[in-house]
Amino acid sequence: MIRTLLALSMLTAPVPAAAPALSWEPCSGELRCADVPVSVSPGGTRKITLKVARLPATGVKRGTVMINFGGPQGNQIAIMASRVRIFDRIRRSMDVVTWDPRGYPGLSTPVLPCDWSFLRTPDLPADQAALDRLAAGNRARADRCRAADPELFDHMDSASDARDADAIRRALGEERMNFIGTSYGGMIAQSYARQFPRRIRTMYVDGTGNHATRSWQRELDAIARDSGGLMDRFFAWAQPGTERRWRALIAAADERPIPAPAAGAAYHGMHLRFLMFAKLRPGPDRWQEAAAAIEAAEAGDASGFAPPGRNPYPGLPGGGVKECLDHPRPAGQRQLAATVERLDRIAPNLGAAFPLAWHAPLSCAGWPAPVANPPAPLPRGLPPLLGAGTWQDFASTARVVRQVPGSRTIAFDGPGHNLFAAMANECVIGHVSTYVTTGRLPARDTTCT
Repeated sequence: MIRTLLALSMLTAPVPAAAPALSWEPCSGELRCADVPVSVSPGGTRKITLKVARLPATGVKRGTVMINFGGPQGNQIAIMASRVRIFDRIRRSMDVVTWDPRGYPGLSTPVLPCDWSFLRTPDLPADQAALDRLAAGNRARADRCRAADPELFDHMDSASDARDADAIRRALGEERMNFIGTSYGGMIAQSYARQFPRRIRTMYVDGTGNHATRSWQRELDAIARDSGGLMDRFFAWAQPGTERRWRALIAAADERPIPAPAAGAAYHGMHLRFLMFAKLRPGPDRWQEAAAAIEAAEAGDASGFAPPGRNPYPGLPGGGVKECLDHPRPAGQRQLAATVERLDRIAPNLGAAFPLAWHAPLSCAGWPAPVANPPAPLPRGLPPLLGAGTWQDFASTARVVRQVPGSRTIAFDGPGHNLFAAMANECVIGHVSTYVTTGRLPARDTTCT
């Protein structure tokens, strides 16, 4: 009750207007944009320019909500321009602000001339020499990007984004900020909470990974269990014996990759695990396709596992610039192999075939810039947080917010990702809007459908 009264008392008078140095101009539909200079490195004198966009409050402005939609990617302003309606209730009393992150393609300058396209996940190296060759290739790829602006490249981690967010807060004249971080934007939110805990009024994270852990290896174990849970749902839905057939199929593919002639590919066990998880993520409406893909692969044709598009193998877009600065890297091939073996024991149906255990360590090995923003717990003194997630990401989101006493979670009993922004779930939008505008949290163990 006292917390609620304090939260409401903060809304009794409008906050100060935006700093006069900001010159707002129309930029996309209802959005107004301005430039905010920020330091490239902490305490440095060199500045770059962030493009900041504002959705003005439709009523009396009593605060500002800042959002990052994730990716990680630039073009956050374009994303917000395409999702204006999800902020209708928030805008009755608050501006909504986002920015195009440093270095990425978008309206902020400069933009690094990197290859931001799809990057195939490398195969697991069989020995240290193979890992060394992979690391050399990664370094050469990263050096081509880094050469244009080494200082900016080395400061594209989420902690740098969080410092940018705080520079925007100061430019807006806000004493404290309301922060919404969806998907990878939740990583930036966690970085903001670590650096500026007393500048947070409310913070909502949605479908995010847990970057606030003391042990990254234990977090990988937890992610394997989380992801294995979706596989368990599928096997409970499928015909009896499907799980046994799946494990036999993986073992056979590890012995000899199974051709996928329609995709011009051949898949070993890790490929199949990764691609299977991708097929299950849309939910039960698509699970018959996964069952059919298993049956066809048993007969020698794994084409049913091929993803849509031109890239038949597992991978991710974006080149990994931010991810490689935010996450630990393998100390050597033996450590990597031990991690994969352990995750196989924990979740035999999926194992290490998820991005943070497979793609990130292999694509970041040999990176020319050190890890700048390693995982670390949230500090004490934060206000209660709100988090939400689906089958795919509720557990990891809950591990973040439950570090802070009094926090709440919203569970969605279904597939999908990014309930607030991408899925525009009305139930979630309602709870988030109430929380950021009044400070009131939903009841414990709230669910949305």
